[in-house]
Amino acid sequence: MSNKYASSTRYLFVNTEDFPNNGDQINNIRLNLGGNSFESDDDSLIKMSLTQFNMPKNFYNVNDTNNCFRLIQTGFTSSNRVVDDTDVLVKIPAGDYHTFRQLQQAFCDQLKIALDAQINTSGSGQSMTYTVAPNGAETIDYGANIPGIADSRINPILSAEYNRRLLGITITASHSAFRYTNPIIIHSLHISPTEGIKSIGGTALTADEQFNDSAMLFGGNRTKIFNDATSDSDADMTANNCFSISIPDSNHITVISGYYPMNTALHTLPYIYVRVNTVVNSTTSNFENVSHNHTSSIVPSHILAKVERKQMPDGSVYYRTNDEVVYENYITQNRLNDLQFSITDDKGRVIPQNNLGINMGIFAGYTVSSKKINLDGNLFCDFTLKLERMAIPFAPNILQGHADPMRQNNNLVQSNVPENRCIL
Repeated sequence: MSNKYASSTRYLFVNTEDFPNNGDQINNIRLNLGGNSFESDDDSLIKMSLTQFNMPKNFYNVNDTNNCFRLIQTGFTSSNRVVDDTDVLVKIPAGDYHTFRQLQQAFCDQLKIALDAQINTSGSGQSMTYTVAPNGAETIDYGANIPGIADSRINPILSAEYNRRLLGITITASHSAFRYTNPIIIHSLHISPTEGIKSIGGTALTADEQFNDSAMLFGGNRTKIFNDATSDSDADMTANNCFSISIPDSNHITVISGYYPMNTALHTLPYIYVRVNTVVNSTTSNFENVSHNHTSSIVPSHILAKVERKQMPDGSVYYRTNDEVVYENYITQNRLNDLQFSITDDKGRVIPQNNLGINMGIFAGYTVSSKKINLDGNLFCDFTLKLERMAIPFAPNILQGHADPMRQNNNLVQSNVPENRCIL
């Protein structure tokens, strides 16, 4: 049904695939209307509405924005096993993981590589390795074993076979006489780049490494303080641990446990956000943490709309709007000629993709390419904008002044004479 105030309406159908502009297919999407500019006059406003949005999730659930931990351990010697000073990043391979146990196993695999690399066998040092494995008592994806099929569980019947959805990892040193003189420390860095880029071992961190959502994915505490591993004490750094890390009975085993249940979904992006330069709305300041540092809790934002993640019956995943949710915004400028769009996550980061899609292959013979998925590949979106010229109801100018005084009729003389008067 048409709006009675709408004097003109125009739809913009936008597809960013291989669209020539100054940005890429999801960031800095520039639309120049040129001679087709949309204008208003003194008696109207421009109303912009997002009526449709679609973007296939052609990027991984686990990616550069949620797969990174910082591993710290002060060097020591125990039972002729020398552990070097450790301050490295542990990154889980980007990909779509299907169960909590599978994601934990990927973390264990990378943690083992980092721990084994710190054993120094030069001089009097002797070799040692670690076994790093998920603790089955913490996370059970299913309940009862299917006879004859290993690690397959369905339809649990025992009360103890429920899913706690907690991270649980056991680290066991191969030498039973080895003791952890200094503890293993794991941080999930969540420090805004607006506070300055930090460095580890002289190497500057990327914005995604420094401002990571791994704690959200694995159910830990965000590390908001950046410790200097060369000068801060183990006690100071342990206070910022992402997980509970303990050494039972002072032996050669370390147990890592999540403080909270792992994220209910095996991703950290339930919505994406459409931003446009002509829109000014208000949002909580954590939506702008990547590029701005604010002192107030509600700040201006260019967010026009948020689009929900949806899984289709065939298993495919899209970010799509529906007809019931229409985001609209009024624009006070008289002429709409240049629009600039970006698709971001809830913290203002460009939609995550491991290294923006450069060299994703891990197979032998993979051909190196300098092209990117958001420039030359299949990471793009399409959407529909509705532009309306909304008439402002005419309000004539009326001279304002003081109201006329209230006037009353004079009382007649006889009305002032008492009725019970005496007649002589």
